[in-house]
Amino acid sequence: MRYSLLIIGCLLAGVIHGQEYRFHEYRVEDGLPSDVIKAVAQDSLGFFWIATDDGLVKYDGIDFHTYKSALQSQYTKGFLNTRDGRLLAIGDLDVIEIQNLIDTVFFKSLIRGSRTPTDSTIWYPKSIYEDKAGLIWIGESQSVVAYNGKTFHRYDFGMANHSPIFVRSFNFFEDDDGNLYTTSYQGKVYRYDRPTRSFLQLKTNLPYGVSHLLFERGRLWIASLEGLYKATFQSGELAEIKIAFPIAKASHLILTPDSSLWVSTFGPDMYHIRPDSLSTQLEALLFNFNGINTSYQSREGDLWVSTDKGLVLAQKNLFILPDRNSEAHFIEDIVHDPVNNLIYYCFKETLVELKETPGAPWRRREIYSNPSNYFQSLQFGKQGLWASSAFDVFLFENGKMKRQWNFSKEGNFVHDIFLDSHENVWLSQARSTTLKVITGTFDIKHYEVPLAKRSEINVVREGPRGIYAASSGVGNYLFLKANESDEFRNISLPIDFKVVSDLSIRDFAVHNDVLWLATTEGLLRYDHESIKRVDLGGSLSYVSVSSVEVMDDQNILFSNSFGLIRYNVVTGEYWLYDENAGLPSNTITVRGVHIDHLNRVWVGTSFGVALSAGSILGNKPTLKPYCVGAQVNGDRKQFVKELAAPYGSYINMQFSPITFPENKITMQFRVDDDSNWHTLESSELSLSDLSFGKHTIYVRARKNTGLGWSEPSEFIVSIGKPYWLGNNFILGALLAALLIAWITFSISSHFMRKRRLHLQELVTERTHDLQKANEELTLRNSELDRFVYSASHDLSAPLKSILGLIMVARLDKSLESHETYLSMMESSVRKLEEFIEEVVSYSRNSRMPIKLERFHFKSFVQNILYDHQYAPSYNKILFMIDDGAAKEMISDVTRLKIILNNLISNAIKFYWTNGDRKPFVHISLACSDTRYIITIEDNGIGIEPQHLSRIFDMFYRANEDAQGSGLGLYILKESVAKLKGTVEATSVVGEGTTFVISLPQEKLEEE
Repeated sequence: MRYSLLIIGCLLAGVIHGQEYRFHEYRVEDGLPSDVIKAVAQDSLGFFWIATDDGLVKYDGIDFHTYKSALQSQYTKGFLNTRDGRLLAIGDLDVIEIQNLIDTVFFKSLIRGSRTPTDSTIWYPKSIYEDKAGLIWIGESQSVVAYNGKTFHRYDFGMANHSPIFVRSFNFFEDDDGNLYTTSYQGKVYRYDRPTRSFLQLKTNLPYGVSHLLFERGRLWIASLEGLYKATFQSGELAEIKIAFPIAKASHLILTPDSSLWVSTFGPDMYHIRPDSLSTQLEALLFNFNGINTSYQSREGDLWVSTDKGLVLAQKNLFILPDRNSEAHFIEDIVHDPVNNLIYYCFKETLVELKETPGAPWRRREIYSNPSNYFQSLQFGKQGLWASSAFDVFLFENGKMKRQWNFSKEGNFVHDIFLDSHENVWLSQARSTTLKVITGTFDIKHYEVPLAKRSEINVVREGPRGIYAASSGVGNYLFLKANESDEFRNISLPIDFKVVSDLSIRDFAVHNDVLWLATTEGLLRYDHESIKRVDLGGSLSYVSVSSVEVMDDQNILFSNSFGLIRYNVVTGEYWLYDENAGLPSNTITVRGVHIDHLNRVWVGTSFGVALSAGSILGNKPTLKPYCVGAQVNGDRKQFVKELAAPYGSYINMQFSPITFPENKITMQFRVDDDSNWHTLESSELSLSDLSFGKHTIYVRARKNTGLGWSEPSEFIVSIGKPYWLGNNFILGALLAALLIAWITFSISSHFMRKRRLHLQELVTERTHDLQKANEELTLRNSELDRFVYSASHDLSAPLKSILGLIMVARLDKSLESHETYLSMMESSVRKLEEFIEEVVSYSRNSRMPIKLERFHFKSFVQNILYDHQYAPSYNKILFMIDDGAAKEMISDVTRLKIILNNLISNAIKFYWTNGDRKPFVHISLACSDTRYIITIEDNGIGIEPQHLSRIFDMFYRANEDAQGSGLGLYILKESVAKLKGTVEATSVVGEGTTFVISLPQEKLEEE
């Protein structure tokens, strides 16, 4: 017992945590019908098929397509890729073959199932296997079935081998001699005897709870409840069975082409081992898998893990974290010691040494740490490790500080140091216009640099011509101290593009006399004759670059906010590496890119240091894209052979290279002979202006994890003839022309007849209008005659009275009589004045446009009454005003004043003089939804019935004894009509008269 515990303890002590993988989960919210995933596989085209507890699913890299009717039961169990390229699937009640034609899928039933075992149906299959002879084996709960493509035979192993769980039963494997074996969940092993077509039980059993088996090169690996076991064979029998790793609830095994063994568990863990490694270690993936049913390696080498809580994609990172302690630290700089194979990196207060140990994690050692430090730059040379921290420069030798210099009196922080080929250390210091140099003999030299005002040196590098210093400013960004000179001169060239901010060089690298400048305006190429911005297409060209490093004669590395970019200076192609490639962060620090003596790429980020797991110089192409969907005018169409569409159709096509991560894929297209590639948006191409005929659509893809462009895929789109080019259209056009000619003649004749009738009607109408106008003119002439007659009478009568009174006054010398004559003259003049006012009111109403104003009715009437207060009998009458409007009235004030003046004046003239009742005049306003109702009621003498219908006629006077011209009510009626209103009068002699005026409610123009 102690020995067993010791073995297990030793094995577990060898477990390390894998850092080389990134993970992505697919759940119901991503489009899966269920989170319970039993298995995943790829068909011959590369499409993914997923077995879920709620149907069979196809994944094309864009959408999940569920086929619930593909199987009799929604519970899909697993897949088998046959040797001849077919993909089989098993469910609770059948075995089917999936035939994927991309735009169409067929499901061919191979074996039907039932809920009770029969000789012609299978019974709840749980596993499927193809032997080397092409025979298909299916594991049921307590039996196995052999299927040759036409018939099948069942081998029952009895209740002693009945599986107690739903997801596992019998497993199959073949040894190096081609013998087929099956094992029950209980651990019993049976060998198939082909001559007798029967199974023979082996003497030795496997551990209980066998979930999966894998045989490779004479070794049998067993995933069981108790752990991962390893067994060997001898003369057809199990010779040795021992535990390899105590992995609890091991569920599934796969062996990848790199000889790695992947062990899944029904728990949260998945492990990776290399069986042939001298130091076999168990590497646990850093992910909580929540119950793994099976795992699968895709053609691209990705791991797809089927769990009870979704499908998990595990992808190997191009970059790893050699030191997990660096996470959450802002890495300032990285250098290496090529002799001792050591890496040094620094963050704020700490300087760290990393040493590679084969087959084990990098060994980490802090060689210096001080909370008051601020490390920013490192260099390594013959004398040791140089480091700048705040105002200080340190020299370390063999991990211990050897020398220290302080430059606090000469400027601010020393933010960059550079070791040239002569072992001189150049210091770039903030708020300093001089360059400091620590020579190989530790002397200090100073160099003046012709900087612009308020500028400083950002970085120093060496090239074939001498020492370069970079700064900020459009005209003062680059300086050179030639090899034979002791002075720096400005070699900045004019910038031929618009600078958004002040040009600042943050880092640069020199290669073959060309300077690659990492600036706030993007990556610039400087060759002493010109300076150009590197065009990467889109926003990548303009993003601020933080660091740059030369890889070889063709490639440079630089970083921006998108991540790390490898740029081919010859072809202009680039490759992007970001967090999806394993970088801990896309934010790479200034001078954060470093290439060591083994051409490994080290990257300092805002969240730790990363190391390339292998060479990043490969140009492996991305998988070719498929067209996975097409619609013509919104209707789905088949497209594999060619997509046919009528002329003028709106075409949508969706493309996917079925590679992952899906969101890091760029696709481009071109049509026919167009030599320019155009970027696809959201994996979809829309076409609406293709001409008649066949067109070839070329589509290529690139995954932005260091892969190159794929080979272009070709797709044919056939556009039908426009309708005007068809024979039927031409014949129809001729017939239509004849028909149109006949219709045109008929219509013309019809319209000519109608036109003649219309002209006749028009002549009749014009004649009627002329007659009506003539009658109106006659009426107006009659009114004018009457007006002239009455006006001459009403004008001449007062004048004659005045003349007569003047003559009498001359004859009568009495002064008392003269006073009487003057009063009579005044009366005649006032009568004349009143008549003239009425004539002016009539004229004004006829010609003056309507002017709407807002006013209060009550105060308006009060002002009119105020004008009449000196009229005879005014004080004998009771005037009452009722304003029933909830808001101000809107109307023509001038015309309404004419209307009310006439009615109030008449009410005062004809008031009741007998003393039996108090005279009154009641003026009220009421409102309906659309109209104003004004009522003027009095209890005066009234109007006799025979006069009531004519009171609105010109010059008509109902009472000959009354003064007046007879124009007042006529002008009132004309004013009301001008306002599009009506007026009615009712009267009873001896009781009084009521006038009701109805006017429309108007709105002011600004409302």
